[in-house]
Amino acid sequence: MTSRHALVSVLAVILGLAGPLTVARAESVIPAGFAAPPRPAPGVNTVADVEPRVPRPAGEPCVAPLFAPRQFEGVEPVAFSYTPPAACPGPWAKVVLEADFDVTAGRQFDRTAIIHLGGVNLYYGTTMEPRKAIAPAWHVERDVTDYAALLAQPGAGEVLIANVVNETYTGRLTAGARLLFYPASTATPAPAAPQIVQPISGGLARLTKDKDRLAQTVVLPANVERLALDVVAQGQADDEFWYDCVPDHLASDKEGRCGGGAFRQVEVFVDGQRAGLASLFPWIFTGGINPYLWFPAPAPETLNFTPSRIDLTPFAGLVNDGRPHRVEVAVPGVRNYYLVTASLLAWRDAGASSTRGRLLHNTLAAPRETTDARHVQVGEQGLNGRIDTRLAQKGEIAGVLQTSHGEVTTSVRYAMSFSNRQSYVSNDKVQIGRMRQSTRLQVDTRRTDASGTATRREISSYPFSSVTQETITADGTNQTAAVDLTLARTEREVTSDGRVWTRALSNHVAPTAQGQFNRAARRFQNASGSSVQAYRLEDSAIGCYGRTVVVKDNTVVTARDGC
Repeated sequence: MTSRHALVSVLAVILGLAGPLTVARAESVIPAGFAAPPRPAPGVNTVADVEPRVPRPAGEPCVAPLFAPRQFEGVEPVAFSYTPPAACPGPWAKVVLEADFDVTAGRQFDRTAIIHLGGVNLYYGTTMEPRKAIAPAWHVERDVTDYAALLAQPGAGEVLIANVVNETYTGRLTAGARLLFYPASTATPAPAAPQIVQPISGGLARLTKDKDRLAQTVVLPANVERLALDVVAQGQADDEFWYDCVPDHLASDKEGRCGGGAFRQVEVFVDGQRAGLASLFPWIFTGGINPYLWFPAPAPETLNFTPSRIDLTPFAGLVNDGRPHRVEVAVPGVRNYYLVTASLLAWRDAGASSTRGRLLHNTLAAPRETTDARHVQVGEQGLNGRIDTRLAQKGEIAGVLQTSHGEVTTSVRYAMSFSNRQSYVSNDKVQIGRMRQSTRLQVDTRRTDASGTATRREISSYPFSSVTQETITADGTNQTAAVDLTLARTEREVTSDGRVWTRALSNHVAPTAQGQFNRAARRFQNASGSSVQAYRLEDSAIGCYGRTVVVKDNTVVTARDGC
């Protein structure tokens, strides 16, 4: 019998067993303020997107290529040169990155895909796995308007898509990317983008243990008045399945059980002080757990990760003194391994050559953890029993600045809670693994100046549960494997600065997959899967967008729009 983690590898063998994508029915109710992705069409091997496109201003954009469509083969990054569009010198109302991907039919892993410019991350995601008769194609977009200061200058970039092509892994990946610039106008003025966009530690680091850091010493101008860090942290190897990892004393390379426990998050430090945090969404790649769960509707954000923006403004009065200061990013619990990228954003006070300030207080403490694995037994077939992990973390960071427009006080308050329960049954007849996880992070930001007080509350919640079951038939020739899973990303943001703006997001997927593994032939047969994915975004300024996709055996049977 295999362990639960070995089951992940066994199920990943399910490739090339599905027919073409078709659509039975579709309805359309899309508000004018949203741009919906195209509907999946009968017989076309495109991904069943549910997330809306980046909204754009009116008018034709200027297009600046990053790299033309090309095949990616090998493990070395591919360099490109960037030149901003001469016809649109700025300022810009919006800048949008667009990238298109496809992979030929055949056999291939999901691959990490990263685009950097000058070390600053413009895109981070993973690719679709193909099938024997299905060659998926997909499109991604990201709003990069806040990186306008970087994009206004020529630069050098890199694309990282490590793809191995040989007699076994035959799928060939192609990708191309460009930037679209929408000039500012009276109707759509340019936003207050940061004047400084700087990568941390060259833009990408590999963290393999708790003490590893993505780190950079920075020297900032004397008139900085706002500060933020954009971070993406992606688990790789064993840490791809961090939510199933166990305490170190129960870990086993032989049985495929990863260590470090079941908690991961991003923590940021400034000059050694804990300065902010971000919860990690459990991204599941299209080869993750069981490929039959994810085609043609991948899990939320699988193809296009959302960076976490961490507000560091309370530290502005400390780091704008012209001296070197150290910014560090850590992922507690990491074992093997995390790829982390971060970019520092700084806004300058246009009316002053320098700003003066100080940190008022910092009560953000380390997380408090409780892990109970007392009732777990390790047997020849694997684990039996239950592991409960709980963490909580809270605190507030506040700072004050003297600026050209008066005194500004900024406070950021964090409240994080996390729980993970793993239950195991392992014997010579069956192996069952159950996992239920809850992640919640609330961030309250308050800014007070001469004009009054503005507040923003952001609440992120990531409920996740899975059940995997593997059963050996009575004659021992076959084993049946099944997976049931639910995963959601929910967010709510309320901003008040005299006016109130609200945004609420829910992206929920509930797939199942099953198949019979012939132990003698070492292959799956009678494999199947189904999925329901529902996306809903309510914006008080635009309206409500929704899309629900129902999939059965790689076929979209229903695609419905509307809230």
